[in-house]
Amino acid sequence: MNHFTLRAGTAVANITPPLEVGLLTSSVHGLYAPFTSVRLPLKARVLVLSGGAATIALVSLDLLALSDTSTGGWEAFKEGMAGDVPAEHIIITCTHTHNAPESVALSALYLTPVYRTWLHEVQQQIRGAIAMALKSAKECTVSIGSSVLEDYSLQRRIPTPQGIVMSDSLQPISPELMRREPVDRRVHTIRFTAGDTVIATVVHAVCHPVHEMCLPHISPDFPGELCNKLEAAGGNGMALYLNGAAGDINPPTVSEGPAAAREHGEALAAVVLQSVYTAPLAGVPLAFAHHDITFGIRCPAVTNPADAHARVNAIALGQLAIVFLPGEPFTATALEIENASPFPYTVITAYAENTIGYIPDLKGFAEGGYEAGPGKWSFLETGAAAKLQAAALLLLNQLKNNV
Repeated sequence: MNHFTLRAGTAVANITPPLEVGLLTSSVHGLYAPFTSVRLPLKARVLVLSGGAATIALVSLDLLALSDTSTGGWEAFKEGMAGDVPAEHIIITCTHTHNAPESVALSALYLTPVYRTWLHEVQQQIRGAIAMALKSAKECTVSIGSSVLEDYSLQRRIPTPQGIVMSDSLQPISPELMRREPVDRRVHTIRFTAGDTVIATVVHAVCHPVHEMCLPHISPDFPGELCNKLEAAGGNGMALYLNGAAGDINPPTVSEGPAAAREHGEALAAVVLQSVYTAPLAGVPLAFAHHDITFGIRCPAVTNPADAHARVNAIALGQLAIVFLPGEPFTATALEIENASPFPYTVITAYAENTIGYIPDLKGFAEGGYEAGPGKWSFLETGAAAKLQAAALLLLNQLKNNV
């Protein structure tokens, strides 16, 4: 195997919780409630990539997010799933479905024995899936596709004389509101192929999965529907969803139910299936970079300094770079990083590693609104977005110099 041979392997594990490990019903009041049923199971989808000296395990979880507090310490949580892939080379991302457990310590759920037992099982399921993915790895090429999905996302922060309001409070959504910017409606697709067989299809899009928010059933919302549709269609390998910087991006309606989630997921799958791909990128080098930032905290309700510790990761595959940002940055921040990237193709993923809450830019802080807090859901210093952007560009330039 030469230095630039890329290998990819996949595995999927079930991480559906007991019903008692309930859903968030109010971030402001710190409330949760048990689920009443399972509509669709929650999954951990693992893609292991190796090339040269680097091996990376990319893990996409059908979860809201995970924090240092809710995991009992992020470093220990990651170490518990490490084996042949070291903890620092495991990148955790969450799809951000709101019909998964309240796993960010906004309520007291994380202190309950049933939650702790479930979280340990999730950790072990991830560990086992990484081992399975490693065993299944095959030499592969990479192709990159892109498309656009209209009508399913909008800028949710709407200025009014009374201040910023959420778009879902202004029904029906007018064409003018649907056209408000910034919104990134692109759908990026990354395919890993061995010969004529697709090993994995990675889909990146930008939107809050809130079609089923506060409905008392377990569901992966539209990201799960997307993955199920692609896998059922055949020829796509394992599907894996990466959510983008959706801190200020919603679908037009919220909490409309399973039919809305299914429609969104199937529409997303349809544009993925129609994507036009680049020629296979054979023999691409795999490179990895990491950077830590500890932010200041402006909310006295947040007492664990580790919840403000950002772990920023990036990988490069030849001309393609993927940046993994923690928390919920605004879409403008992601676009600025992408525009300044030295790579021809750059994908900005959010909801990665331990969450650090919402990350408004300075304009967002000046405007106020829910995302600006302060509260347990938005507690970082006001300059956090600029620092996160600088860290991402530092990693991208570092990777460019190494590939």
